Amino acid sequence: MLIKFFDRIATRLLISVTLVAIIIASISSYIFFERTYQLEFEQNRTSLQQLVQAISHTAAIATYLEDKVLAKEVIEGIAANDLVKAVELRAEDKLIASSGDMEGIKDENLMVFSLNSPFIKNEVVGSLRVQVNNKLIQTYATDVAVEHVILISIHSLVLILVIMFLLKYQFVDLIQMLAKKLHDIKPGSDQRIEGDVVHVNDEIGVLANDINQLLDSVEQTLSRERTLRKEVEQLEHRFRSIFEQTSGGIGLINSDGFLKVHNPSFEKIMGEERTRRLTGQDKESLFSILEEESLKFKHAVSQALTVTDAVSVDLKIADGDCTRWIHCIIAKMIDDTDMPLLEVIIQDVSERRKSEQNFKIQAELDSLTGLYNRRAGKEKIQQKLDGARHLGIEYALLMIDLDNFKPINDQYGHNAGDIVLMTVAKRLVEHLRSDDIVIRWGGDEIVIFVKHNKQQTDAAYIAQKLIAVIRTPIALDKNQAVNVGASIGISIFPTNSANLDLLVQRADEAMYQVKMNSKNGFNLYSEDASRVETVNIVSDSS
Repeated sequence: MLIKFFDRIATRLLISVTLVAIIIASISSYIFFERTYQLEFEQNRTSLQQLVQAISHTAAIATYLEDKVLAKEVIEGIAANDLVKAVELRAEDKLIASSGDMEGIKDENLMVFSLNSPFIKNEVVGSLRVQVNNKLIQTYATDVAVEHVILISIHSLVLILVIMFLLKYQFVDLIQMLAKKLHDIKPGSDQRIEGDVVHVNDEIGVLANDINQLLDSVEQTLSRERTLRKEVEQLEHRFRSIFEQTSGGIGLINSDGFLKVHNPSFEKIMGEERTRRLTGQDKESLFSILEEESLKFKHAVSQALTVTDAVSVDLKIADGDCTRWIHCIIAKMIDDTDMPLLEVIIQDVSERRKSEQNFKIQAELDSLTGLYNRRAGKEKIQQKLDGARHLGIEYALLMIDLDNFKPINDQYGHNAGDIVLMTVAKRLVEHLRSDDIVIRWGGDEIVIFVKHNKQQTDAAYIAQKLIAVIRTPIALDKNQAVNVGASIGISIFPTNSANLDLLVQRADEAMYQVKMNSKNGFNLYSEDASRVETVNIVSDSS
């Protein structure tokens, strides 16, 4: 990765150190210049003062004696110094000797030395006036100060270069080396930064070791992530395969019944037309396409949204003349946006329902005659009785026992008896209404339960009709026919009883009375002392 020049650590460090060094050097140079200049200036004036002090005694003698020759020698000795611009020796107001031009002297450039008498203590005999060459002193002081500043600057520059070299060698180069090595390492690989023996125990070594530990952690994390990603991909593939290949239809709908996603089996079970309506441009709700079963499905969805367990419901849908049954399992789930969705799993259970219905029918019917067996027949009768209690409907229960059946069974065998029972059962079903209940009660006993109306469907009339039907000859084969008769006992609901068992018992009692008399007849149960009233007897000869 390319790093801009001014973004590099070395560049920023160089600029920072250089700026700091320049600032410090500038401040130091200024202070040192001023101090050096002042010291040099004062030192030159002090040297001049010391020179004058050294010859002041001789100057005092020359002044006291007014010896101009001696005074001239003194003056010339002082004037020979470059720092002296002009000098004069005075005895009070009298000029003894001079050198240079003393006119226009500024006080700051004038140095006045009093001359005491060499013979009388504390007696001033004259003065020595010296005009100092301050410009020269300033020049000397400036040259020395500049010299020192240059030396300091050179020293600072050398120090900066040394510091920069040490920083680059001891820090920047090592950081760049670590950065380059780290940049060349592919995340998740087993590559590591090889530490320098020299830096094992210093901060660079610690940094390299920490980086290697971080790389170890990254490698382990990426390895686990790759493993988990692979497992997730395998699971996704497996779940996708299950979702797409399962025989059960799976779909996701929202609370309004609109389909979000579905698998191929869902379309196959729901049908192409319904799926098109669910997923087309003008999407329809699943509630609307279920038509008559819409309320049942909507109720199941509402229930699934309020409970934690799945809700199941069987729905009947029509495809033209064909009716199919679909078993739905509905379960609530929450998507990433915390919106409730419903998972709908559907299965075509038409064959199962058909099998269940057939099994139920087979369980209810007598295997020989196809009539209801006693258990199923009693349930059917009880259902009608429960519905008739508050409607004022009357029913008649006819208990039929076949006459002359046992001799036929004994003489011609059980196959002949079976033929007789099947023929009688078929005739009874053909001559009764579809809502009448015909039951094989057991052996050769048959129970019939019909709606009773004295004006239209009198029980006696029905009994006479059935006896005539039963007595019609029954062909066992092409050359053999037999005759059976019927003894019928009748009880009326609710006249004789509102209880099924009592109705059966009283019809049986009435039938038994026919058996005891002449057979081939019927009796209505009565509440008189004999308990049986003979309503009509059909003799065997009739």
